[in-house]
Amino acid sequence: MNFKQLEAFYWLSQIQNYRLTAERLGLTQPAVSARIHSLENDLGKLLIDRDAPGFRLTDQGMEVAEFALQFLNLRETMNTRLLDKQKQRLSLGLAGMVTITWGPLLRDMLRDRHPELMIDFYSGADAQLQRFVESRTLDMAFTASGDPAPETDFMTRYQVGWVARPDIVTDRAFPMTPEALRNLPLVLYPKTSPLFNPVAEYIDEMLSQPAPRHYGNSLATICEMVRQGYGASALALIPLEEDIAAGRLIRIPVTEGIAPLEVICTYSNPARRQQARLVLEIAREAARTWCADHPAYASFHGCP
Repeated sequence: MNFKQLEAFYWLSQIQNYRLTAERLGLTQPAVSARIHSLENDLGKLLIDRDAPGFRLTDQGMEVAEFALQFLNLRETMNTRLLDKQKQRLSLGLAGMVTITWGPLLRDMLRDRHPELMIDFYSGADAQLQRFVESRTLDMAFTASGDPAPETDFMTRYQVGWVARPDIVTDRAFPMTPEALRNLPLVLYPKTSPLFNPVAEYIDEMLSQPAPRHYGNSLATICEMVRQGYGASALALIPLEEDIAAGRLIRIPVTEGIAPLEVICTYSNPARRQQARLVLEIAREAARTWCADHPAYASFHGCP
């Protein structure tokens, strides 16, 4: 039994697909299969139930996967201590709002202050980032859903409001009620978004849909759909700040507001505590600085 076998088996247990595991490890699919078979032969145990309709580990496979994770974490800890003067690679997951707000400042501060770190940024929806966390692709994640990670002591709060192109709300009475908003063409989030349920409940989508409903699969797409006049949408307002200020879009006055979007660090790799603390400290500074410069729709807060 060797480390390469355990590494291949661990990633296969997480990704549950031979081709994607091979891509993750930079191997061919036959090479991954060979390492798994070799590990099974060395242990004298079947680790994968090949008679199951889908990918499934045996009971012994689940135990080995847990041990494999411990080996991976131990190796990471060892490398961190022995190679701390060399270039270290970290992967950070950022919710879309962070990517376009204080994310660039965080990137620049890390680059300038810690050139020994190489940072890979993954930007996506919370559900996408959670899958990366579960597969151990990320070392840290800043998202709008989930519990704070250890040592997390700050959050970024983004105001959420209804926005539309002026022609979408021509001759409408303000402030608009949820019922009045329901009668507009709307641009909505996918169900995986943390804003999907609050908005759906706000306009009571189960009651009626008297106007078109459009759906975007990312923050950038939804913002562009609003700019192009597909309909109104409830959005974190920061990405559209310039459009609102220039009058290309308007913030719709409403009778009932929607809770702000709060982004915090929800995961940090326990095998990289030292680096995680460093990144978290600089992220705190970046978020505070950026929010101080953009007070209209964003604010920095300490966690209770």
